[in-house]
Amino acid sequence: MTVPVQPQSPVDDDLVLVQAAQAGDIDAFDQIITRHQSTMTAMLHRFAANRADLEDMVQETFVRAWRALPQWRPDKPFLHWLKRIAANIGLEFCRKHQRSPFSRLVQPTDDSHPLDHIASEADATSARDDLASAQFILSHLPPDDRALLTLMHLEQMPLHDIAAHFGWSKVNAKVKAFRARQRLKTILTRHGYTLS
Repeated sequence: MTVPVQPQSPVDDDLVLVQAAQAGDIDAFDQIITRHQSTMTAMLHRFAANRADLEDMVQETFVRAWRALPQWRPDKPFLHWLKRIAANIGLEFCRKHQRSPFSRLVQPTDDSHPLDHIASEADATSARDDLASAQFILSHLPPDDRALLTLMHLEQMPLHDIAAHFGWSKVNAKVKAFRARQRLKTILTRHGYTLS
């Protein structure tokens, strides 16, 4: 009786591809790029909505990953490691430009503030409008707060991993996360959101 071959999970596929890439197989690394490019694009879009900047950051993520590939160890999932690289690039982008990640958003032509519209609109006209509104709200946070909250809540990275990533103690990371949430809550409350 023949035992059916079980398909490999994406994590197992990553492991095989990464090990092949570490051995110098460029085609294996191309497959890694194809597999994770959309995830990196979605993550980095939170740091730069401008298409050219976004494409540059995604490309830089994979360039750095290729250069650092010999240091990757299979004790952590490859995608988690790749997200850490992308988070560093996003944070560097924000710091380098000394502005909020979405400062290139077009300001409204009327006298009202875009955040005022968000609070009053019960039904958004489209998902794109919702995304632009959320990005504008989050742009009011300092880059470090934005990166911390992005990793924690949008990328579901555990706090202890975030602390290790930034070189903070776990207690320091908790304090920073609390303060970042308070700053976000203040911004939202100021513009008409009620939070429980």
